[in-house]
Amino acid sequence: MTTAAYKGTNKLIVGIVFGVITFWLFAQSMVNIVPDVQSDLGISSDLLSIAISLTALFSGIFIVVAGGMADKFGRMKLTYLGLILSIIGSLLLVITQGATLLIIGRIIQGLSAACIMPATLALMKTYFEGADRQRALSYWSIGSWGGSGICSFAGGAIATYMGWRWIFIFSIAFSLLAMLLIKGTPESKVIQTTKAKFDSFGLILFVIAMVCLNLIITRGATFGWVSATTITMIVIFFLSTGLFFRVELRQANSFIDFSLFKN
Repeated sequence: MTTAAYKGTNKLIVGIVFGVITFWLFAQSMVNIVPDVQSDLGISSDLLSIAISLTALFSGIFIVVAGGMADKFGRMKLTYLGLILSIIGSLLLVITQGATLLIIGRIIQGLSAACIMPATLALMKTYFEGADRQRALSYWSIGSWGGSGICSFAGGAIATYMGWRWIFIFSIAFSLLAMLLIKGTPESKVIQTTKAKFDSFGLILFVIAMVCLNLIITRGATFGWVSATTITMIVIFFLSTGLFFRVELRQANSFIDFSLFKN
């Protein structure tokens, strides 16, 4: 692991916390400004529910993949990538006038969080030792769980007094500040001793299953529970889920290691 003799600084901690709250404080504020967004964009509550849920969905799906990529290609590279994606996703929300850019922006925000969370946590553990590590991880936790705790208040206040789009303008500003503060931090990655092929097929099946499940839950009533669209998605969900388990249980390097659930 390329730690060299570098020791983490307060500037690095602040930069990482700023990066973390782009998701937990600003992106998650969308949950609390639904009436403002719906009134401004004139979209249905079903579409808005999908847009809100997609960020957490894509973050959860890709966080394991991004963590592996951070170890392989570099934690700093993935952190920068996550911050760039956060800027792009937030910018799309600032300029959106309808559902399309809103949904795309929310997906990109989810991918951003998937990159930032594991990469920054690994940087904290790599460049801080002992009591300094405990302090750094405490600040990381404040940025994540603390940010999610005050997102209702912060998002509501910004939306009320400045407009809901300003939430994501602030997110862009914090992303840029994070990039500036972590600049100069040495790269950190795991030296690969084996070459294992990534389970891309398993990931694709998992994404298909989760997206179908999300659409069934959020839009099933709109489509009609016995409509061709809903039934098709249910069939695709069960087929992709069944195939996913079949493939994963036979893979040596599976996307999800089911042996962890034996104990």
